[in-house]
Amino acid sequence: MSRFTLRRIRRLRADAAPVIAELGRRRRDWANSLPRLAEDHLLSVIIVFRYGEPGTVEPLALAYRRALSNLAGNEQWPLPDLRAVPHLRAVLEAEPPAGDIKSKISTSVRQMPDWLRYFCRANLSMRLLGLEAPPLPKRLIKLFQPSEADEKAWPLLPQGILEPRRDDGEQDRFWNEMSREEQTFYLAIWVKPENQRTRRERRSLRELNARDPNMHGPDSTN
Repeated sequence: MSRFTLRRIRRLRADAAPVIAELGRRRRDWANSLPRLAEDHLLSVIIVFRYGEPGTVEPLALAYRRALSNLAGNEQWPLPDLRAVPHLRAVLEAEPPAGDIKSKISTSVRQMPDWLRYFCRANLSMRLLGLEAPPLPKRLIKLFQPSEADEKAWPLLPQGILEPRRDDGEQDRFWNEMSREEQTFYLAIWVKPENQRTRRERRSLRELNARDPNMHGPDSTN
């Protein structure tokens, strides 16, 4: 390599050094901010879970708006979005038993339905806080997915609803052959805790699952 080329490389490195240093600083700042973003995210999910009565067929944005009204105790004057997370943090800190806010967050997340944890990516935030995340049912992930926009919403909340996963392969023929009404009915029952399903709902779930030759497990026999 010629001296001219070496001098040019050194000059380029020197010119790029401030840019590289700035990029490194931004990456470190982002990494350091992740635990705080994760905590705020989980508090937002807890808000919609506790106060918004979220459902699988209603956009989550509506449930969150309802949660802000219920959290403020005034339907006409909902709590401003920027004050909601600090407000809930204070509520959790004041609740017994006394303890670290992270343990109270973990307890609340474990009480959520699987579909809400999956939709809001709560398990990601749990891991960023060093908390053990309950596993998600594989069947839920196989059949449903957030929209592209909702999937990229973190650390904000998704706005829409879980959608049927689009896959024309053999493994998802079971889902694709359902009518839209059957899909909505299936999701509404499937996301319920098993001990809260009525006898009629368990029978209907069995009948729908019987169409899928690959379906095995508790939902196929209950």
